[in-house]
This record gives sequence, structure tokens and C-alpha cells, in this order.
Amino acid sequence: MKRIIKYSILFLLLFLPLVGRAQEPNDRWRHLRPQEKETILRNYQRWRSLPPQDKDHLREEWDRWRSLPQDRQDQLKRRFEGLRQLPPEEQQQWRQRFNQEHKFSPEEQRYLRDRLNERRSHRPKDRDKDRR
Repeated sequence: MKRIIKYSILFLLLFLPLVGRAQEPNDRWRHLRPQEKETILRNYQRWRSLPPQDKDHLREEWDRWRSLPQDRQDQLKRRFEGLRQLPPEEQQQWRQRFNQEHKFSPEEQRYLRDRLNERRSHRPKDRDKDRR
């Protein structure tokens, strides 16, 4: 009988920390404000409705973010928070400047347009007629 009690106490001593760790996420959820819970649930619903290739892209971005050194992550977070605190007009100016820098040059536009037209020319023309 003493042996059973010893083993059960040993088992409980080893098992209790695991039970406590398993309940930590549940504990954190309980302490969130209602707005934070709504945001998490809304983001989860968005995630579930994404097509698989978008999920893969987001996973890659997340892996890239996590592979950055901590100081680089902190630097990017500070920059992002700084931009978020700007008035809406200045945010718009930054957005416009970013979009301007990332516009295609006329040569790139022409090249992409030619590639698109080339792809379109390879498609069967009577595709819609076949579906009817």
C-alpha cells in the first residue's frame, strides 16, 4: 500500500506542472479585454476564409519576421508605431510616397502588358462557347 501511495505522489508531483502549463493559454484568454477577444476572433475568421496560397504567403512572412534579429524587429516596430501615431494627412503622404517609389517604370509597364497580351493570345478563343 505504501508503494502505491509513493508512486501516486511521485506521479502527481511530475504531472501537476504539466497541467498548469496546459492551462496557461486558457488563463491568458480569460484575462483579455472584450475588445482584444473580438479582435482575435475576427482575425481568426479572416484567416480561416483565406485561400491556401494566401495562408502560405502569410506563413512565409511570419517565418521571415521571426528569423529577423531582435534589434531589427524592435526597429521595425518602432517605425511602424511612429507612422501610426502621425495625423491621417501625414500618413497619406507617406503612403503616396511609398506607392510612388514602387510604381512600375514605363518600360516595365510595357513589358508586363506585352506578357499579359502574350498569355491571352495563347488561350482558346471559344472557351465561353464550350461552357454553354
